[in-house]
Amino acid sequence: MTFSTAEQEALLSSWIKPSSTDEKTQQDRAERMVADALTAYLDLPSSSYKVYAKGSYANNTNVRRDSDVDIAVEFTGCAYYDPAPNVTLAEPKPAPYIGDWTPARWRQEIVAALVQKFGSGSVDTSGSVAINVPAVVGSRPSIDIVPSFTYYLYDNPSRTSTRVGTCVFPKAGDKIVNWPQQQFDNGVAKNNATGGRYKYYARALKNAENKLAVEGVITELPSYFMECLIYNVDDETLKSGDLNQGFKASLLALYQRLANESVDRMLEPNKNKYLFCDSQKWALDDGLKLVTETLTYMGYGK
Repeated sequence: MTFSTAEQEALLSSWIKPSSTDEKTQQDRAERMVADALTAYLDLPSSSYKVYAKGSYANNTNVRRDSDVDIAVEFTGCAYYDPAPNVTLAEPKPAPYIGDWTPARWRQEIVAALVQKFGSGSVDTSGSVAINVPAVVGSRPSIDIVPSFTYYLYDNPSRTSTRVGTCVFPKAGDKIVNWPQQQFDNGVAKNNATGGRYKYYARALKNAENKLAVEGVITELPSYFMECLIYNVDDETLKSGDLNQGFKASLLALYQRLANESVDRMLEPNKNKYLFCDSQKWALDDGLKLVTETLTYMGYGK
């Protein structure tokens, strides 16, 4: 199949749109439902935890096939920390938490709160990280609830330079550190700097990935990966030409960088994690395959 320029523009126009017109309404409803469930069940002051949206809904990069609302439930009554690489913390180091609110208990209490509100048949605990409450058409979206803790990364021995994030504890394996506020702030800044094209093209690449994965051309990839790839395109390239020309230029820039393995400085939008490292759920070849097949599908060439 070969698209004309007009067909490319029409397809891209549909791909850059959010999944629906009521994302904020769905996000707010999901946050409120989870917060209400916790308030009704937990014997804790509200100041000891936070409930907020994260991921593609919060960052306004969601597309229809990736439509779960991610809600973090962050316990702030204790925190976890690490020194940054090559940093040795000065004594005395922060004392480890020895209270009752372990990761296992925090997950257990959240599950119990959700079951009390939604019923046991509407709470899926099979995931390694997130607890899912399925969608009910006309009532609520599908919600992924992530039990989290406050996390500090200390950049110097005296702990006067600190990055604040969150950490989650899968049922098996090591803790996972996330940086939702940095991701949000940096995404807003890049979107403003590019006249909205950062989030337009993140959605477009997510839709392209969905299409190619359904057709068996590529293996399905995490939605966040496409957001990361577009974030690493420089602002001037994202803003170049009209929408169609800018998307083509962005894909070509990514192709050149990935094909030449010039990826050592590529970062996630939070700017705290390298895009390609051993702990990621994707690899360089995944990105190159996605970009190559998107260029081919759109008829852009290389």
